[in-house]
Amino acid sequence: MIVGMDFGTTNSGMAVYDGRSIHVLPLDPAAANPRVARTALYITNEQAVHIGRAAIDRYYGQNIGRVVKTRKVWIGEIEVYAEDLYYVTDAYAWVDVSEPGRLMLSIKTRLREEDHPGAVVGQFFYSLEDLIALYLTVTRVRAEQLLGRRLTQVVLGRPVHFSADATHDRLAQGRLLQAAFRAGYEKVYLQYEPVAAAFSYETTIDRPQNVLVFDFGGGTLDITVMRVGDPRARAVLATGGVPLAGDVFDQKLTRARLPKHFGEGSLHGPRQRPLEMPRWIFDAFSNWQTIMELQTNENKRILEEIARTAQRRFQIEALISLVSSNYGLKMFDAVEQAKRLLSERRGAEIRLDGPDFKVREFVTRSEFEKIIHPDVLAIEAELARTLAASGLAAEEIDAVIRTGGSSQIPVFYELLCRRFGAEKVRSVDTFGSVASGLGVIAHGIETGAIAARAYTPDDVAPPPQARGSRPQISSALLELLQKRILMDEGATQQTTTAADVLLVLLGTGRAITAVSLPPSRLQARAPIPLETPDLSGPVQQALIVPDLDAQLLLLTSHYRFLLITARQLLDMRTMGIRIDDLHHLAERETLCAVGNWSRIRTQEQLVLVTTRGYARAYPLNVLQSSIEAPAPLKFDHPLPGVAVAVLGAAGAHAASDHVVLLSAGRRGARWPLAELPLRGLQALNLGQDDVVAAATLVQPEDELTLLTVDGYGRRLRAEWIEQPPRPNAHGKVLAARRSALAGGAVDPTWALTDAQLWPVDSAQLPLINSTQTRRILKLSAETAVRCLFTTRA
Repeated sequence: MIVGMDFGTTNSGMAVYDGRSIHVLPLDPAAANPRVARTALYITNEQAVHIGRAAIDRYYGQNIGRVVKTRKVWIGEIEVYAEDLYYVTDAYAWVDVSEPGRLMLSIKTRLREEDHPGAVVGQFFYSLEDLIALYLTVTRVRAEQLLGRRLTQVVLGRPVHFSADATHDRLAQGRLLQAAFRAGYEKVYLQYEPVAAAFSYETTIDRPQNVLVFDFGGGTLDITVMRVGDPRARAVLATGGVPLAGDVFDQKLTRARLPKHFGEGSLHGPRQRPLEMPRWIFDAFSNWQTIMELQTNENKRILEEIARTAQRRFQIEALISLVSSNYGLKMFDAVEQAKRLLSERRGAEIRLDGPDFKVREFVTRSEFEKIIHPDVLAIEAELARTLAASGLAAEEIDAVIRTGGSSQIPVFYELLCRRFGAEKVRSVDTFGSVASGLGVIAHGIETGAIAARAYTPDDVAPPPQARGSRPQISSALLELLQKRILMDEGATQQTTTAADVLLVLLGTGRAITAVSLPPSRLQARAPIPLETPDLSGPVQQALIVPDLDAQLLLLTSHYRFLLITARQLLDMRTMGIRIDDLHHLAERETLCAVGNWSRIRTQEQLVLVTTRGYARAYPLNVLQSSIEAPAPLKFDHPLPGVAVAVLGAAGAHAASDHVVLLSAGRRGARWPLAELPLRGLQALNLGQDDVVAAATLVQPEDELTLLTVDGYGRRLRAEWIEQPPRPNAHGKVLAARRSALAGGAVDPTWALTDAQLWPVDSAQLPLINSTQTRRILKLSAETAVRCLFTTRA
């Protein structure tokens, strides 16, 4: 089966045709009209993908009212070319470091932009082709479930002109094809969107007609004159268009009517020589893509300085509140709703309520038409040019077909009526006619009634790299995201249930994996065999993660901080993907510690412990934004040794928190976090052949279980472990048995050997202040305990 899809600037749709009736698929169940899917894509930092109405709702839920915290971060290098000059310089970008995800709107219009490579979300870079591929993947998967069959071929609509520049037009088409192939389609047919609308109209008539299609959506105006009604004489007589539409009208209405509520025209500065509010502020304010620029620290400082001396200070403070609380999209939604009402009424009110502002602005239809009057003249001229190119007079046009949301604006209806007569102007399905027509064309191609070129991946060269862009952050793995989409959409069986927990295993080198475990197996307290073929060497650390979407913090031997979700690790295991396929690692860079970042980030301190016995507590209010920034944080002055533990501590609110260091040579030390100096210290001085094997946070009254590699254990109170009188102390021996210490943890604990999880029953061990150990695990001579971990939150 071949389907037709209208991938629009503002809305999208998909349809099939069986020769008798057109079926537009309900791709957006969260929308008021499920057959019209908003072309919106929201990706969270944890790489959850949402489209349509759900994307907008998730964005509002996670961002409205959230305080924006921007920071200038390094994201890579830029190559600068001039005639006889070439150099590479660092590239920085203002990033909202507290942003939980990013919303992409009107991404179709970006296809023609040569220097728009994509977007950064969290710690990953998404190419523009991958962003569109994600949207097309979700819609394809939903269509497959609705139709009950796999879809490999699609007829995609495209505007008559992506751009007036032929080179940019070819670039846009190539990128769209690349995105479709990455979304899983094997053959792609392209058709002009207004031609598709004409095919939809053709199913409703019984005689040949000359039609003019006025396709005016959110991104472009396309005009096509076509002969329809007789397959043998069907022909496109002329095409035309202009690269503007509904989004531009929203921006112009916003710019004309709302800035006065936020200080435009007011004065600030010294009374003797007051200054008018800068125009650039409101130019940026009136565009969805550029309003984010006002969130930078530099621009917020400018606004705050203006507010201090402004005559209408409350309005400037309202502007600061709107920008810093993420109400930009709400504002543009309110403007768009008023614009739509003006197609039905003579007047409409723009209503916007938020923290520190309440806007009520009444706009009449005639005022709106005056605002867009230059565009109306440009459209009228293009309409005349296209009609002339068709060789037909206005009297020879039998029907004028209006489609697209902007075609419903009264001034354009009146324009068409004046030129062609009101009796000829028809309004078909405003948001579904293009998709319907593409479905008709798809059926015609499938039955052989319509000849069309089929594009395959071999026909399209990879898109060129954006000029001067060489990002140094990790690219998102499309295959990993698509696997998650399949599971979230119910197209494939979940590898885990909602109740499952993940056991994250950190091996030697770059090996890390996750194993799904039902909680019942852990509660049964019986040995659990594990298969970890992707761990080539011994396990260094194990961590229980109760939430599949919990973010993990990985620390490398180069002291770089990487973020990844537990779900990603599980998917990577099933797909055979390694961590170095996801993140750029240096030649000898290895993973050395893992922690639950979703929990750590809620604490006040980040505690690092190294193999050489150094410990340091870092304030998280300083580090968090850098760890979550697009370019992974890397310490310029790391602690001596390799990190062996990354922990979250409550800081000043829990003065009794202590960090316990345990060495493979069975020595240990306990340090109150409150006594760790800001620069850190060597909490445990080790011999040449000894290293710290594990570290944990405790309260002095906690009970710890220590375990040797051959299965012997000891139970003790944390307060029995000596607090050294000074730094660099050697620490006391904690276990008499001459076997290496595998680790220690607070009950209940599990031990991980080469092939099994073993429950550790601490009750078998006496609670006495003695270095004596007892055998607690009956292991073979070839089996060794690799690490000890707890299921305690």
